[in-house]
Amino acid sequence: MGTRRETVTSMTAVRRGRRRGALIIGAAAVMSAVVACGSSSSSGSTSGSGGTAMTSTTVLLDWFPNPDHIALYLAQKDGDFAKQHLNVTFQAPSNSTDALKLVSLGQVPIAISYEPQMIVAGLNKLNVTAVAAMIPTSLNSLIISGKSGVSGPAGLSGKTVGTDGDPTSAQMLKAVLKKYHLSLSQIKLVTVSEGLVPAMESNKVSAIISGYRNVEGIQLGSLGLNPKVYPVSTQGVPNYDELVIVANKSKLASDAAYRTTVKEFLAGLALGASAAQASPAAALTALTPVAKGYSAPLLKKMVYATAPLLKNPAGFGAMSVSQWQSFANWMKSDGLIAKPVQASSVVNTSLLPKS
Repeated sequence: MGTRRETVTSMTAVRRGRRRGALIIGAAAVMSAVVACGSSSSSGSTSGSGGTAMTSTTVLLDWFPNPDHIALYLAQKDGDFAKQHLNVTFQAPSNSTDALKLVSLGQVPIAISYEPQMIVAGLNKLNVTAVAAMIPTSLNSLIISGKSGVSGPAGLSGKTVGTDGDPTSAQMLKAVLKKYHLSLSQIKLVTVSEGLVPAMESNKVSAIISGYRNVEGIQLGSLGLNPKVYPVSTQGVPNYDELVIVANKSKLASDAAYRTTVKEFLAGLALGASAAQASPAAALTALTPVAKGYSAPLLKKMVYATAPLLKNPAGFGAMSVSQWQSFANWMKSDGLIAKPVQASSVVNTSLLPKS
């Protein structure tokens, strides 16, 4: 077991537990959360090859480089941002809740976040908008250990399910259980401090919620646990865009240069997303140097599982306001937000490249 554990990064074992943090963000907390990011949000001009003027910009990631980011790193490796006259720097956050706060306050120009966080941002009137869906489907899944003796969600009554503590995930589990005529009171939901994967590997839990099908689902398979993976969007939760590109709402309206930078970034990213779907091998090559702590075989499986999930039937980056509204309504009905949120207030598709 010791040798096998070495193939699983400790980073991915714990990162989902810190992925979103608490959903409900107070205005005072937003104002006090500005931290040094290591680079300025202001765009600067440099000269590229042949003396071409380049605009420098920073993109704050949602977490450390991982398989969810293959479109970003392949676009960078292939020079797709440079073709748009952009010099893009990717930066890992000190905390996964930093992105929206810092973009809202103009400390970072572009960031990666999640649809649930964007709905909460709308509730709290943060100065942000989603401008593209990077992964246009839910990744969060109910994952059942193949060694638990549980054949499917209907068999979870009386069983222990591990979570990262995110209230959204608990409500997603509630929706899944409802489909099988079960309730949260019929299972034991525990927050696992050691991480989702170690908790399942040690048989402390029969299942987990909060794990991603393309990350934890793959890890658990590599450990021989034969996991049964149920994406929440197939089990009673409205579909949502897991990862989205976020920009400063008011600055898009008032600053033409900033608007152009965001538009050019999306054009480059669209090329990266298309290339990753066409060649997961190329995506793996681009991600490998920056994705630390993964064994080569495990990272390959994760990347190959992620690439098809980038496909957006409506075209790169497309976001459905009606779908977002359905998800926002679900959050309200399940008590995750206190007041209704108009999805149109946090979605802006006007900068997407024309297909």
